[in-house]
Order: sequence, then structure tokens, then C-alpha cells
Amino acid sequence: HPYRYSMVVDAVATHPYQAEVLLHTLRVNAVAPPEAVVVQCTTRVDEDVAAHFRRRGHAVTRILPYLDGRYCNKIAQLDCFAAHLDAGVEGVFLLDLDLAIAAPLRLPDPSAVCGKVVDGDNPNLALIEKLFQAAGVPLPEVVPSDWEGRGETVATNLNGGFVYLPRRSIAPLRAAWRKWAEFLFARPALFGPRAEREAAFKHVDQLALALALALASESSSLCRLPTNWNFPCHKDRRPRLYRQHEPLRTLHYHDCLDEFGLLAPEVRGFAAVDDAVKQVNAGIGAGLGGAFFDLFKQERARETVAQVPALPATPFSAAFRAHKAVLPSGKQRRLILHAGTPKTGTSSLQRHLGSHRRELALQGWWYPPPSDTPEPKHQRLNALLRRGSAQSFAAYVEEALRDMPESAHTVLFTTEGIYNHWWDYAPWAKATLRHWAALFDFELCVWFRPPVPFAAALYVQYLANPPTEDEPRHVYGRDIDFATALADPWFRRHFDYLGFLHEARALFGADRVRPFLFGDDTVQTFINAYGVPLPAAHQRRNRSIGELGARMLRVGNRVLSSGPERDHAVALVRDVDTLLGEKSAPFVLDEHERNAVLRYAQRGWSAVQAAMQTGRGHRTQ
Repeated sequence: HPYRYSMVVDAVATHPYQAEVLLHTLRVNAVAPPEAVVVQCTTRVDEDVAAHFRRRGHAVTRILPYLDGRYCNKIAQLDCFAAHLDAGVEGVFLLDLDLAIAAPLRLPDPSAVCGKVVDGDNPNLALIEKLFQAAGVPLPEVVPSDWEGRGETVATNLNGGFVYLPRRSIAPLRAAWRKWAEFLFARPALFGPRAEREAAFKHVDQLALALALALASESSSLCRLPTNWNFPCHKDRRPRLYRQHEPLRTLHYHDCLDEFGLLAPEVRGFAAVDDAVKQVNAGIGAGLGGAFFDLFKQERARETVAQVPALPATPFSAAFRAHKAVLPSGKQRRLILHAGTPKTGTSSLQRHLGSHRRELALQGWWYPPPSDTPEPKHQRLNALLRRGSAQSFAAYVEEALRDMPESAHTVLFTTEGIYNHWWDYAPWAKATLRHWAALFDFELCVWFRPPVPFAAALYVQYLANPPTEDEPRHVYGRDIDFATALADPWFRRHFDYLGFLHEARALFGADRVRPFLFGDDTVQTFINAYGVPLPAAHQRRNRSIGELGARMLRVGNRVLSSGPERDHAVALVRDVDTLLGEKSAPFVLDEHERNAVLRYAQRGWSAVQAAMQTGRGHRTQ
């Protein structure tokens, strides 16, 4: 193979997953053999991560963090290539991890340094002129930056995410790049006042290369590539250097990964980008999972929970904290919050617990008075978290426990709305939940169902739900097919099981969140897991509507608006479906729809299955 491809992996939770995306697209779309790729791990990276890349057939080197220990680490990549490069290798691609390769990397001039000018003028041209003057280096040609309307820069100021160096340039550029990086890094005052310095100073590595290339001899001639070689996806801006009739070769997605680890670019209006993203995502969703995806999701959860503030003051009264959250013995009272998910036997569980409130109370289990809903659940919790305040939430909880006897040792709340609207909650709502949980010996439990049948059942349920102007407005009570529902971000988010699990654990504590696998009988599983003193025998509720019912719901949604007429029509559909019973074919997804769901959900589902528990610390067999 004529080229080598190099990347740096540091001890950042998202790096191994991003590396897998880049390696996958290099192999599939650039047809780069594993042995042509060098994964350069800093000395901070765990050995098991490095060993993973070795098992995939890649060369792995260890590098010391250099200068800032972040962006400048890429400069250290050249050490191994300057020392040794196999005969026949024409040059080396230095690639940032946030790239996805969309087509073979056939360079117009492999004998020249190749790269794309920076996207925007950060830092601006005035500062670049100041830096070149301080270095005593003549200013290169001034050119527009790639994004329209984003100022000028110098011709040698290349976007550092994608740079190609020919064999003959590696040794001289290695020395010059280090020299100028150390020169700039030692002079932070050149970058302006301390308060303004950070945005420009992080580009030391890129500016040092610009200085090195400005002084390079003819052996390091420069080939400025069009945007097609390094297409920025993180802003919806027009690249000036894009050539519509040439292949799109590389997507620079920056932080534009969605909750499923798929590319979700901000840029719009480029068919080639849309096609490349679709192709790349199909490969990622089908084949990239495992521990690195789990690390990526854990980091996303930590970032999200880091935005949850501490409440400035407790919204709960001193009497509640002293007498309702604490047993007479002084121990915390147990609080179990059943969070769903929908379509996992939640209605049956709620009906069973709600119909035995008196018996439970006599044995020390307090099931608070349910909300005014068809099923005896605590939907008011969810409503207040979505539209209330910490004070209104606390007032509801205190009222729900007002008549609880002192002998009660366990409080049970249940509403699938917690999972259903988890991603709709503002930071204050999650802060309130966390504060409430900390008052008790708390555990949140959640049932997960395999994603394909879950998706089918959820879709039909949302056809039956009344239309709303709220967040689910694109899927509740609409005449839409499954593909349209899946295209809606709110609907799709429900398949992010792993995101919910990691966020809940980060919010409440890992040992306070307990996932269960949905099986034949949620009621019995709940009773057995928590030792609830009730018989397991119960009446099943809310059977999923079948295929015929789904078609009738769509017709009704097409012709009826919200109101009593529509409510009556939905009730009739349920009656017909119940009357047909087993003779009514279930609603199932076709092969294309199943594959679409799995592209989003399979990797998270695989990770969640490993965390399923029937008891604290005991995995499901």
C-alpha cells in the first residue's frame, strides 16, 4: 500500500470510539489495509485499549504527551515515521479522530504536502501577521479562508485535521514543526491578553505548521486541496472551495455525533454530504459496538449530568425530611421509583399495586394515591417535572405521603412518564429528582424490551395517543407510517436505552439504578425482586393493538381531530382488537424497518443486556 495513515488516541473517553469510526471508514471506503494504519496512543492510554487496536492488525506506538498535551500531540506522530518508513511508502496521512472517510484518498500530487486551508479566520489575520513577525518569517500569500464570509488567512495555514506529508518532507518538517511549536508555546503573551488568549492559543500546532511550511524548501511544495478532502460538518456554512463534480472524500464531523454514535452534521444543502453520511452511518450502525461505544455513552452521560445544577435550597419541608424520609429508627425510608419503560407491562403493574393499596399499607408498603388517569399511576410526578417547579414537585410528593403511617418502611411510585419524557426534562427537574432521591434509600427500576418489538408497540401506542402541541406532536395521534415516526428525533430517542441507563446512574449513583429485562410477567418480576407482600396473580392490562387496529387508527387520525369523537373512535378500535383476540395479527415491522431500528438501537441494547439484573449484583441468566 503506498501510504500510511496515522492518528492519536489519548486518555479521553470518546477517543477509542472515534478511532473505531475512523478505522472502519478507512478500511471500507479508503480500502486501507489494517497494517497501513498506525494508532499512536499516548502513554496515558490504558494498555487494554492499545491491545484492542493491535488485535485488529494495526501498528500501535506509544507517544509522550507533547507541549499542551492535547492538540500538540499530533506533532509527536512524526517521530516514528522520521525514524523508519517502509520502502515503497510515498507518504503519510495525519488524521484527526473526528474524521470519517467517504471515498478512496487518491491525491492529486503525492509528492507535495497536501491539506485544506482553515475553515475560518481563527485566529484572525492580524494575529497571524504578528506571530510571523515575531518569528522573523516572511508572510506567505494571503488567501480567503474556506467558509464564505469568514475572513482571510495565509496560504500555509492548513486545517490540522487532515494533512498529508510526502516521504521526503517528513524529516525536515518534523524538526521545523517542533521548533515553531515550542517557540509559540513559550510565548503565550503573543496571543493577546489572558482573557482573550484561549481561543487562539489552542491552535499552536496548526500555526507552527504554517510557519514551518512558509520556510520549507521546494522539496516540501504545497498542494492546497478543495473542501471535498476535509469537509467541515459542524456548522451550516458554505465552503468556498467545494467542488460539486468531484468525489467527497472526508467528512470532518467535529463533535457532531448523535446519541447513537452516528454522524449528525449541522451543514445542510449538500447532497454528497447527505449520501456520505447515510453510507457511513449504515456501516457504523451495523458493525461498531462493544466496550468503546459504551465508554462513549458513559462520557456523554457524564457531560449531560454535569449540566444538572445543585438546588439552591431544599424545596422539601423540615418536617417531611425528618419524619417522611426517615424511619422512627433514624434509618432512611426506602423509596422505589418505577420509571417504565412504556409497553413493558407497566399498566398491569400499576393496576395490581393500585388495587391493593390498603393491603400494602397494612404491611408497611405505601403506594401513594394515584393520579387521575385510566391506570392508577403517579403521572403527576412526570407532569410537574415537565411543567412545574421544584417547589410544586415537592408539594405534590409531601401531599402524597401525608397520610402514610409511621410503620411504612417502603414507598412505591410508578409512572412510565419518567422514561418517556426523560430527555424533555430541564436541568432543574433532574436536580429535583436527584435531591428527592438523596433523602431516601432510593432505587430507580426500569424495564427494557428488545428494541424491534418495543419500536412496533410504541409506534402503535402513539397512533392511539391523543394529538398534542407538546414535544410528541409529530407522532402522537398522527396518520404516519413507521418510517416517518422513526425519522422524528423525539420518537427515536426512546431507543437510547444505554443513554438513559448511564444518565440515571450518573445522576443517582450506579447502585441506585436497576435495569430489568422485560419478559412474560413484569408484575411477578417486580414482586419477586422487591419482596412485595402481594400474590403474583393479576389481570393483564393494555394489550398492544394489532395490525388491523393500527390501520384503523391511522384512518381515524386522518379524519378526526382531538376530542370526544376521536377518543370514542380509539376506544372502538381497542374493543374490536380485543374482540378479535388471537385472531388479530400483531403489528410487526418489515425487514427494512427492523434494520432501521437496529441501526440506532442494537449497540446500546447489547450493552444494556450485560447490565440486566434480577437482583442487586446478580445478572439475568
